Amino acid sequence: MFPPIPNGIEKTAYFAKINPYTLRRRRLPAAMLPRNLDSNPRPPSMTWEDLTNGVPTIMALARLCSDQLAKPDLPLTPIERLSPEAQAILVCARQTGSVSIRGDKNAFEPGERFLAICVEQDEGRRVEFRCLGNPEQTIRFMEGFRQLCCAGLVMHQLMNDFSLTARGFDAANRVDVDRVESLVQLGRDAV
Repeated sequence: MFPPIPNGIEKTAYFAKINPYTLRRRRLPAAMLPRNLDSNPRPPSMTWEDLTNGVPTIMALARLCSDQLAKPDLPLTPIERLSPEAQAILVCARQTGSVSIRGDKNAFEPGERFLAICVEQDEGRRVEFRCLGNPEQTIRFMEGFRQLCCAGLVMHQLMNDFSLTARGFDAANRVDVDRVESLVQLGRDAV
């Protein structure tokens, strides 16, 4: 159906130069149409399922983490410059270092569907910073997590799972627990 590809030319580069009008005129099946007909690189598009699961936000946070990991001599962020919510996340994660981002797409109330930070404290016990009836506080915990990513204290692992870095564990041990205890208490046990 397509003319043979000349030697030395990549298939994608060859198809990107074909005129879409010519393709329509030949009545090729849609499966044979090149995916990117212009030369502008675009990020991969998201499906509705990706959006339902919070993938764009998780990808953005993972990107922040990887940007910080790539910096060889990242300066230490003083604990005092982190928000109290970021410090509360560090306190909760100091034992296992395991942090994930979760959402409940089936919840009725909009604030209950928000993405939230979930920290595994020990085997079988997780604390979720989803403040029912107070969506602003839930978002403040997400912002605190973003600060941890930007400070190089958290790294992305797989999918929605993150962990403290070595610097994150050090920072967690320097946080004054009494100062953030009221915020730690806002976390609720999660399944």
